Amino acid sequence: MDSANLTNRGLVERARRVTAAENYDIGTRFSAMIQSGEGAWLTDVEGNRYVDLTASSGTIILGHRNQAVTEAITRQIRDFGTAFASTLSVPRVELAERLCERYECAEKVVFHKTGSEGTAMAARLARAATGRELILSCGYHGWHEWQLAGETFGYQQTTGVVGFGYNEKALAKMLEAFGNEVAGVLISPELLYFDVEFYQRMYALCARYDVPFMMDEVYTGFRAGPKGVHGLGVPADVVVVSKGLANGHSLAAVMGRRDIIDAYDVSGIQGTYTREVPPMAAAMAVLDVLDTPGVYEHAEAMGRRLADGMREILTGEGIPNWVGGPALMFDTVLPNDDLGWEIYKTAHDFGVYFEDSGTQLVTTAFDEAAVDHALTAFRKATRQVIADRPDIAPTSGGELTEERKLDFAEEAFGGLLRDDERTNALIDETIEKVVNRDRSIKPVLIPAQN
Repeated sequence: MDSANLTNRGLVERARRVTAAENYDIGTRFSAMIQSGEGAWLTDVEGNRYVDLTASSGTIILGHRNQAVTEAITRQIRDFGTAFASTLSVPRVELAERLCERYECAEKVVFHKTGSEGTAMAARLARAATGRELILSCGYHGWHEWQLAGETFGYQQTTGVVGFGYNEKALAKMLEAFGNEVAGVLISPELLYFDVEFYQRMYALCARYDVPFMMDEVYTGFRAGPKGVHGLGVPADVVVVSKGLANGHSLAAVMGRRDIIDAYDVSGIQGTYTREVPPMAAAMAVLDVLDTPGVYEHAEAMGRRLADGMREILTGEGIPNWVGGPALMFDTVLPNDDLGWEIYKTAHDFGVYFEDSGTQLVTTAFDEAAVDHALTAFRKATRQVIADRPDIAPTSGGELTEERKLDFAEEAFGGLLRDDERTNALIDETIEKVVNRDRSIKPVLIPAQN
């Protein structure tokens, strides 16, 4: 085989011909073809090593090839097998018991394979349990059509989803107007912008109208804290966790009130690969490691060290910035998106694979050497971009403007946070559309009722 085809560039070209999507797989990724991972590090096919701050889109919480997880999943496959005739297995029962003990809301737990499927299950279960139609949503919940509807403010009748953009006033007015038709409120926590009290108020508001409050903790379930935002004191009726649960293996857990989870049959949820057992064995190993004294605390210390260092570098170079959020998934907001992309792309040449969205993901495998390597690369990259691209790298210093923070919220996660004429008009228009909709048109995802 031509050795040129075993280079990063050669393999990307091969992928372009037979499998890669031009934007998703190539255009929005750095040009390394990763061959292996170990702890906090990645190695590409040319032998270049990178500190990994993507955590494989958050699926890794303990670092790559964690020994406890590797042993658990290998033992399950070697000694017992992978999938059986029944959806029930010993590891499933044991994992469900562990999660019921771990999360306050969890009276019962069911499983699927991905976060997108987990949030879809939550919506189906809520509709089946309540007999109601509407889902109020904010944030990203997956790539299916109905899930994407909730990313933007407004009402989509074909899916029965109303996006309310993390706007507390909008949620209150919507529940007042048609709360008796709402099957559930589904939110993805954003902890850079909103504190725990914000979500506690959301829960209380939902409870007032007897509407299930459901948290999509696919990302935050093991990063906002060892038990997610729910574990920080936010009550919930349903919580969905996935990324990190099985340290890179495909698994999602939907947990919550017994009456909601018990709507599983009437909701029509199925899935052959819910029988797959090794990820459940991996998940129990993950929980064992995370609950080992000092492990989570060390990871948080590494995350804070990295976040503080990046903030100091940006401030020292005169770039306005906002760095904050949970230590294991902190956000870096810059004056413009192009600046972030250029810095992260340049840092890649210095041996760090940053998450280009700006949300940096730290694992328990990080140590001071990995953090210091990442900070050195970040400093070099920032200085190089300032020198090469002064058109996108403002060095006037000072705080990031409130206007930029509000714009970023709307661009990054659909947060409509301004209290202005446009926002108030959108709230009223959306409520009017929902209240006056043609009720003979039912969303395609409404499950059959008994």
